[in-house]
Amino acid sequence: MAYPYFPDRESAWVLAQCMPDATLIKTLRKSALAKLLDRPILRPVVARCGGVLHRSDVMAVAHADRAGHMPDVTTAGLAGIEQVFAQPWHDFLLTFTSWGNGQYWDQTTRRQRNLVVQMGFPTDHSDLMGRYLSTETRKTYEEDVHPIRTKGRPTLAWARLDIDIASGEALIEEVQSDWLRFACDRVEALRIHKPRSRQLAAAERYEAGLVARYGRIWPRAIMLAVLMLLRNEFAIRTVWMHQPDPGAALKRINGQQPPRSLYTSLPKSMCFSPTRARPEFLRGLPARVTKQLPRTGPLFWQLDFS
Repeated sequence: MAYPYFPDRESAWVLAQCMPDATLIKTLRKSALAKLLDRPILRPVVARCGGVLHRSDVMAVAHADRAGHMPDVTTAGLAGIEQVFAQPWHDFLLTFTSWGNGQYWDQTTRRQRNLVVQMGFPTDHSDLMGRYLSTETRKTYEEDVHPIRTKGRPTLAWARLDIDIASGEALIEEVQSDWLRFACDRVEALRIHKPRSRQLAAAERYEAGLVARYGRIWPRAIMLAVLMLLRNEFAIRTVWMHQPDPGAALKRINGQQPPRSLYTSLPKSMCFSPTRARPEFLRGLPARVTKQLPRTGPLFWQLDFS
């Protein structure tokens, strides 16, 4: 699936999915959605909406790639679309696979398979690779036991999902980027073993280019891709995501844990709320699993669509 992404697209999309139509700005300022109103992508819309924000305008900004097919867009929405087209776009590609065979080492909360959403690099990444990695192969930056694509566009990031159609709920099990982590590891290894080499210089420039282009956007881009897929293709009404420590317990992760920011700052930025509630489809977990959960503090992040 083609997936065009522009900076901060997620803010407009989340707001459009969670707000009532024709809402007073002062009402939104008192809600959990308030922080989205000050995001750069929405400032022009808020400034020109006359104090009443229309969902159709926000939706038009979130889907600026097909804004010509959006009816009922006001001057506020057009101002937002103009802002979007002044920004750089990324032509990511979404592909899909599955993960897990019901074994404990799969790190799935339930003993069943997950859907995996893979976000392939945009086309401008091939120029970056060609400039600095002419003597290396992509295998240097891939973890082949993870659910990535080994042909076609390399996988920048991927997410694992446990989807329950019957309850209208889904759990984001994991979000990860192997490529950026391995690029950093590659530079560190060359600094130790080949400190004066051209290979190190090329690897440093390549990593710097990766971080500059994708380092800040990839977590939000993959999260938005997941949320759009769950909402639009599976009609999911409630999305859950693990908190760091309870998630590690439920997924039986021992040893090194994933970056905490992916399970704290990232869902918070997407307006998830911390909660001790749990998905309906996880209420039958065995006692040997649930007894490992902390007795206080939130267990999950939760996002409800309107």
